[in-house]
Amino acid sequence: MNLRQKRGQETKRRITEAAITLFHERGFNNVTVDEIVAVTKTSKGAFYNHFKSKHEVFAEQFKQIDQFYVEHLVPKLEPEQSIMERLSLFLELQMTYIQDELGWDVTRTIYEQELSTERSSYFLDPDRPLYDILIGLCQEGIEKGEFKAGYSAHDIVTVLIHGMRGVLYNWSLNRGKISLVDEQRMVFRALLDGLRDE
Repeated sequence: MNLRQKRGQETKRRITEAAITLFHERGFNNVTVDEIVAVTKTSKGAFYNHFKSKHEVFAEQFKQIDQFYVEHLVPKLEPEQSIMERLSLFLELQMTYIQDELGWDVTRTIYEQELSTERSSYFLDPDRPLYDILIGLCQEGIEKGEFKAGYSAHDIVTVLIHGMRGVLYNWSLNRGKISLVDEQRMVFRALLDGLRDE
């Protein structure tokens, strides 16, 4: 990577971090590209060189969140644990991270933006690292006989993803006044108990 490419990556990182901070503090719709540019001491040209819109900053944030899962959450899952224990721990760590680091308003804004009909949703991207993590765990669980017969790894991941979306959406509707971590614990215990082989 040459010096120009390194500078470009650094500029993109600064814009992403500043924009997410501003969105978190003031709400997505209350932040303009001009304000992001002013905070980062860059130019509109630099912003639009890296992002087509403010929404694309969120797409970049999704990639960083998924990378965080890969680098920081997956290593905390112990191979000697059952798949059910690893899934429960992963979901707990994931929701703790979202609650403590992203907050309900950023989460609400992500959902709002992802419902737009003007673009495809990153939620539906089958190549998301989050899906790879869950598919790997669920496939191992099937092979070890931890799940009821008749479910594919894809089926189980679909149920888990729907659970995640429901818990996050409900937390956002409640404006963060309920504990996301406690809520997910109750919901995923019920889901995993229903999928568990007796």
